[in-house]
Amino acid sequence: MNDHAKIIRRMGFVKDQEGIMNRYIGESAQWQHHLEKTRSFIAASFTGSQAKSVAVLGSGWLLDVPLEELRLRFEQIYLVDIHHPPQIRKKIAGMEGVELVEEDLSGGAVEQVWKLLWKNKTKIPAARLVNEISLVPPLTGIQPDALISVNLLNQLDILLCDHIRRKLPYQQELSLTFRAAIQAFHLDWITKKAGCLVTDTTEHRIPQKGAASSKPLLYTDLPEGIRGDSWQWDFDTRGTYHPGSLTRMEVQAVEWS
Repeated sequence: MNDHAKIIRRMGFVKDQEGIMNRYIGESAQWQHHLEKTRSFIAASFTGSQAKSVAVLGSGWLLDVPLEELRLRFEQIYLVDIHHPPQIRKKIAGMEGVELVEEDLSGGAVEQVWKLLWKNKTKIPAARLVNEISLVPPLTGIQPDALISVNLLNQLDILLCDHIRRKLPYQQELSLTFRAAIQAFHLDWITKKAGCLVTDTTEHRIPQKGAASSKPLLYTDLPEGIRGDSWQWDFDTRGTYHPGSLTRMEVQAVEWS
């Protein structure tokens, strides 16, 4: 196992990806509307565009990726994620015009956080940790004409923040600054090319007893677009994400040229 594989496994990325599939199996009927809306929005994008290649960022299990429609539209498709499940590797193997790329889409924050925490055996101030991280554009080895960010934006910082909290005393204010920096960097990078994104924006917690509550999942503004859509989906109806509560997400989709 190489260093990249060890880092993402120890930081919980592989377990989290497996958890997504397990949750989908238990919530497939409730997720269907969201997945169909995501695939439909992506499939309707790039009308009139001359782009010949596209990178799908956060491809994961391909549940929300209209792969066959994209294959009809683009000559080359790059499916990009920090880890590709073995089942997806098997599915894509030999598929003409489709390539799997493993990449840290946080701008390199994953490896930097790991190395800084590993190097400093004694606890270092969280502010110093965040200040020492330098985000760099991903995918320097390929040059796709267009980019698709699939239910990724609000996920980029979650496991990073969880890992830092386990290692350091981490203040909420600093957490928000860190999240905003990673999300803003992602948007700045992807909007330099034609593209579209779908992302959760707000989480609603609806308990069986007591008052409902909501929290934002984005800490930066979405780009202006030539086309947009929004909807809600029931992420967890069984009360396993927030015990005793239904969790509902608000979603926004944007396409820009």
